Amino acid sequence: MRVVLLGGAGYIGSVASHHLTALGHDVSVVDGLIYNRGDDLRRLLPGAARFEYGDLRDPALLARACAGADTVVHLGGIVGEPASQVDEGLAVELNYASPLIAAEAAKTAGAGHYVFFSSCSVYGMHEGTVDEDTEPNPLGIYARTKVLAERRLPDVLGADTMLTSLRLATVHGSSPRQRLDSVVNSMASRAAATGRIPLNGGSQRRPLVHVGDVARVLAGVLEERLAGAWNVGSDEENHTIVGIAETVAAVVPGAVIQRGPERDEADARDYRVSFARLQRQMPGACSTSLKDGVQEVADLLLTGTVNDPDQAQFDNHRGLIAAYTSGTVRAMGTPECLRYGAEYTAAWGQS
Repeated sequence: MRVVLLGGAGYIGSVASHHLTALGHDVSVVDGLIYNRGDDLRRLLPGAARFEYGDLRDPALLARACAGADTVVHLGGIVGEPASQVDEGLAVELNYASPLIAAEAAKTAGAGHYVFFSSCSVYGMHEGTVDEDTEPNPLGIYARTKVLAERRLPDVLGADTMLTSLRLATVHGSSPRQRLDSVVNSMASRAAATGRIPLNGGSQRRPLVHVGDVARVLAGVLEERLAGAWNVGSDEENHTIVGIAETVAAVVPGAVIQRGPERDEADARDYRVSFARLQRQMPGACSTSLKDGVQEVADLLLTGTVNDPDQAQFDNHRGLIAAYTSGTVRAMGTPECLRYGAEYTAAWGQS
């Protein structure tokens, strides 16, 4: 199968590209490398994968990349609410306009399957347990772009292109393009580096999923041609923030939890997610535990693979600020971006 991974050199994409090529798929990666980390692509991506550098908002690039594809997978964009607040217009272009411009290209190219990487953040704050039929409750720019993209993609793709939306739990674990700013990776890396586990809040619930499991689910979705929305994670991996901290303390010898305020007001998300639909379709697909992911990340520090977890290269928010300040990435304001930006404004207004 010829698979195009848009944003495929990132934290998840680099793992997915290795997994898909190992399964024998013909993989092409397109990425704008907006964080400008100077990563060696020979290490990030498998040798069998083709790579093209370019902006994922560029219709001509996307048309060229999608030509001959069986499946187009959109992984690119800005991850998380803090990074999305750097420039709302930029976040809308990368997280909303780009997936729809790519969908236009995929449809024109005759790709039969389009996979959009969404997030469980669309659920925002809910009592009880949420599933794929729960009405989204997006609390910020990041989640609103994901919700609106999910809603609009069927219109753009039409009836001849199958759409899959993967709503990821919070991802953890090691990757060729490592991130250390998500909750598990942050706690584990700092525990290994300093012996301290910073804890802001504690009662908020977070579903978790290992990055390798995400790659395996993507492969299963492609092979089984699964359509619709899917929560990606497992019921056993719904944790509270304090539960995550306690697991990190149990895994990393000598690590001590340092408690801060009960709730981090910058991130009010609080939800428990059902992954029963995925479990029925792919039993055991997301079986890597929080403990295993914590050990992986701690080992990066303990073995010297990573020396300083506070480097900006491991933090997408700080990396985006640096790229934005240097002018490496900005809102483009192209006709396509303006058109889709107007849709976002009509749906949500401006923050």
